[in-house]
Amino acid sequence: MADALCLELASPSPAGAALHLRPGDRLCRVNGLPFTGAPEDFAARFAAAPRLALGFRRGEADFVVLAETAALGDWIAVPATALPDGARLHPEALCNWEVMAARDGCYDIQPLPASRAALLAAPLWLLQMRLWGLAAALMAAVALAFAVVPWLAVPVYLLAAIHVGSAGPAYVRADRRLRGMQPVAVLAARNEAGAHAAWRGLDGRARFLFARAPAAAAPVSA
Repeated sequence: MADALCLELASPSPAGAALHLRPGDRLCRVNGLPFTGAPEDFAARFAAAPRLALGFRRGEADFVVLAETAALGDWIAVPATALPDGARLHPEALCNWEVMAARDGCYDIQPLPASRAALLAAPLWLLQMRLWGLAAALMAAVALAFAVVPWLAVPVYLLAAIHVGSAGPAYVRADRRLRGMQPVAVLAARNEAGAHAAWRGLDGRARFLFARAPAAAAPVSA
């Protein structure tokens, strides 16, 4: 009986690069279950499901991404590694999170696409993402429109919210680049806490940009 084979990425396609996959990443799981087979077997999985949770191994670390295509790059078949049983993953319950990190380990994350809050409550979303200048500009535009013609404030706000809902991730990237960070990974997780845990599993130096600094110890009196 032939040994089982899994797929190793030789070179990523544009779709693979968009997910920040690297040469050497091994596709080990599909929807949480061990995967073995040829590239044709992998492509066939997308015939039955438009979106899959793909489990990769990079070195000794595992991570998951959501993908909508099998055309992630050129694959080579390599001997499969024995994997422990894992829980089945449901792609519809997951979200891709983009990780932006600096060389010193400082990082931030954001959901892809932007959360619904970016559209439904644009000012609050901008404040949550620490985009202070854009939040102030949006509210100033609404206030100015209200001062000119009160009813004009509504369409101005709606247009601004639609723009933030679509361009929000780009604004976050631009702000984080000014802080010395670059997009470095895409990770699938159920929620923000899961995304933080997934990134810390890949980078032991990871330090969240907006983590609260530990309180200084009180001096001991003589």
